[in-house]
Amino acid sequence: MLTLSRKEICVTRNFEYLNRVLGILTEKNIEYTVKTNTMTNPGRMHGTPFIDSNSAYEYRVYVRQADCDMALRFIETVK
Repeated sequence: MLTLSRKEICVTRNFEYLNRVLGILTEKNIEYTVKTNTMTNPGRMHGTPFIDSNSAYEYRVYVRQADCDMALRFIETVK
């Protein structure tokens, strides 16, 4: 469970972009939490035919509020 001391800095559906953001945060020693939401049916089916994997999940990255401004500056350069 996320605490109130965390702030969302990034929402993406692109896994490669997520990995670049997390790499920068790790490199700069900024602790983060990632919450993953499935956009497809989370039931018995483990995938939906004909859906792009970049559309199947939504990733939300959270950092401590004290690190928020610094983290946002670092990830501005990620494309």
